[in-house]
Amino acid sequence: MKVNLEINNQTIEFERNWFTGSFTYTTNGVRKTLDSALNPFTHFSVQLSRAYEVQIGESVITVIKTRPLFFAGLRTHNYKFYVDKNLVKELDAM
Repeated sequence: MKVNLEINNQTIEFERNWFTGSFTYTTNGVRKTLDSALNPFTHFSVQLSRAYEVQIGESVITVIKTRPLFFAGLRTHNYKFYVDKNLVKELDAM
């Protein structure tokens, strides 16, 4: 899954690898990790939703990932992207 958001004249790219579970974002050529493939809690969790917050300048980007209850590794997840508490994008992707 790859998503580009345009915020304050900056492009922020969010990328999640469906196979490894790693979740990263890139801004100004710098890549930062939100979920590491080496963290066991990336792969095993009882929670269906997880929220990530990223500060870009004066804006706060919140990403809420919701997974299905059964066979989550084989089904699509729902992603909601909020900028300063306003929904700007929603998609279903692996």
